[in-house]
Amino acid sequence: MAAKASDTRPAEVRDFTLVRRFAAHRELVFAAFIEPERMQHWWAPKGFSMLSCSLDLREGGAWRMRIRSDETGAVQTEVGVYREIRPPERLAFTHAWVRANGTLTQPTLVTVRFTERGDATEVSFRQEDFANARTCQSHETGWTSSLELLTEYFDGRKP
Repeated sequence: MAAKASDTRPAEVRDFTLVRRFAAHRELVFAAFIEPERMQHWWAPKGFSMLSCSLDLREGGAWRMRIRSDETGAVQTEVGVYREIRPPERLAFTHAWVRANGTLTQPTLVTVRFTERGDATEVSFRQEDFANARTCQSHETGWTSSLELLTEYFDGRKP
């Protein structure tokens, strides 16, 4: 199928960057990425709920989360390894899904940068190394939804 004139990205794009501003100090926004009690409010996209979260919060440490579709009840498990943890400015980790047969999808790399902007924090969220453009687009959609939930979390919660 030919690309439409309105398409803004070529079909071969296998990475994305999302930039959002949150009404919270950088330390608190960073904490929302590493504390399960905060992550449960936003990590899974709209229409999903976090069932469990296990983090070995050190470089080389593994993380594992299970999320469930509110509509179908299907459970998905995502896993990765922390590559870099520099509070409160940078976080990098791998991300993969566990398939039904126990194997992993191709790991991607997620890099999150936290920049102070007065009383707010700008987050630059980049995910790269996707196996294909379709999977990349699916993740971009999911993270866009999750970051919207994080905005709602900070808008409704005073630190």
